[in-house]
Amino acid sequence: MTMVFQGFALLPWLTVLGNILFGLDAQGIRRKISEPKAREVIKKIGLSGFEDAYVSELSGGMKQRVGFARALIVEPEVLLMDEPFSALDIATAKQLREEIVTLWSTKAISTKSMIMVTHNVEEAVLMANRVIIFDSNPGRISYEVKIDQAHPRCKNNIELKEIIEQLSDEMYAL
Repeated sequence: MTMVFQGFALLPWLTVLGNILFGLDAQGIRRKISEPKAREVIKKIGLSGFEDAYVSELSGGMKQRVGFARALIVEPEVLLMDEPFSALDIATAKQLREEIVTLWSTKAISTKSMIMVTHNVEEAVLMANRVIIFDSNPGRISYEVKIDQAHPRCKNNIELKEIIEQLSDEMYAL
């Protein structure tokens, strides 16, 4: 299990490659094994050419890609995400959401499940197979809906629009 945070949570004194290798280094995995794996993840996540860049040289979207790469390199069965797209501009967030869903749905990554906290109903509906709304009383489920549509999903799909509206109504009713 690994986690992608809302804030990028990167180490500014490390390069892109260093940040991605951080977890494997901590596990004692030798660079001879981990570095080729890191370079493959860098390619998958769209950061080729930035391996030696420092955090201060990256855009917000690139920083979040590093966060995803750092999480994915350990090949987690479960990927936890806490508002991973909220610090990004709309276009970058959309692109990164689509890329992560594509990597997952095509099994280009070994992750079996992703659990994401978000306040963005549209984002939840476009990414998730199951959306749960929690009550303002912590730990209580207020509403749940399963979404049985293949990825990629289009927000203009009539059925998805209805689900988005239904979930929005439920959220605002709390």
